[in-house]
Amino acid sequence: MTRSLLPNFFAGRWQTGTGEGMPLFDPVLGTELARVSSAGIDLAEGFAFARNQGGAALRALRYAQRAHLLSQIADVLQTHRDAYFEIATANSGTVAKDSGVDIDGAIFTLGYYAKQGAALGDAQLILDGPRIRMAKDPAFQTQHIQVPTQGVALFINAFNFPSWGLWEKAAPALLSGVPVIIKPATATAWLTQRMVQDVVNAGILPVGALSVICGSSAGLMDALQPWDVVSFTGSAETAKIIRSHRAVTELSVRCNIEADSLNSALLSPAASADSEAF
Repeated sequence: MTRSLLPNFFAGRWQTGTGEGMPLFDPVLGTELARVSSAGIDLAEGFAFARNQGGAALRALRYAQRAHLLSQIADVLQTHRDAYFEIATANSGTVAKDSGVDIDGAIFTLGYYAKQGAALGDAQLILDGPRIRMAKDPAFQTQHIQVPTQGVALFINAFNFPSWGLWEKAAPALLSGVPVIIKPATATAWLTQRMVQDVVNAGILPVGALSVICGSSAGLMDALQPWDVVSFTGSAETAKIIRSHRAVTELSVRCNIEADSLNSALLSPAASADSEAF
């Protein structure tokens, strides 16, 4: 039985990709859960909509206002928390404790950035250091400021944190007034897609501020323009492709990579085969 395609929220509307799509499986039972597809979707339209509509609406707000939006997102996620645990078990195969790290960690992260943003108050820009005197005349001074980029932030995320990977990147971007396009790893895309769906349905963010596209990543890098940002978490092999793409090498799109990060477990040589540590 072929499952239905999960819709993408792109260019300010729900869109279902064409074709049969890529299946998402229950890693324990091996059963198919759903399918995703980005085929047939106008990427240029979606990126332009995010920049022009979502970005403009976010930049019109002050930091405290955007921080309040993050608080509202956290409240929505908390409301649907049980459903997220069910999806994580089905699609990621994680036990409740590991699902909690991903889901509750995301909610906590949103709350943290909401608190930091609220402390910035009604500011629309941030001063970057003190004023610098440029000449003997004290009237000739310069002041650096930090303002939101005029582009969009594309986040290509890893399979193992479909919730936290989404919101740890989206929260600071949205707080800074930058629209977000999320491309989750296909294998565990369901939880990311569902969270975005709940936030969109709640009507919290300006339309175009948050988009999700699931399935193939083909063409996403081609849609980037100067002032955009791309962040990737995943394999070093894919990271190499992203770093060498024309958007980065010729258009100077800012690129942030976290590749092949591994945790090690070191066992003491003194631990025998019958020890608890072994």
